[in-house]
Amino acid sequence: MLVIDNYVFKLNKTTTTTKYYRCEHRECDVTVHTDINNVLLKTKGDHCHVIEPEKNKIRIFKQVLKERVINESTPIPKIYGEELAKMMLTLATIAILPSQREMSM
Repeated sequence: MLVIDNYVFKLNKTTTTTKYYRCEHRECDVTVHTDINNVLLKTKGDHCHVIEPEKNKIRIFKQVLKERVINESTPIPKIYGEELAKMMLTLATIAILPSQREMSM
């Protein structure tokens, strides 16, 4: 996964010198080429959708949460509460954030 200007790209293909990414939005045709170290080489196309910063915040929240759950023996509800307090999320993000029970961990 790669984030450029708050747009999220999924890895599509890798060669010995280049990584090819596609925008994660299904209808969007934007592609990005990077070198092996994810240094941007080329961007092709225009996005057909708006940026969804709430979804990006939730993705980061889930990644941090999962990493802590794997690496710590702290109870999951406690980790969830601690990370929720740290993130300082907007009301719009909190409204779409899955509860601790809804997240599959």
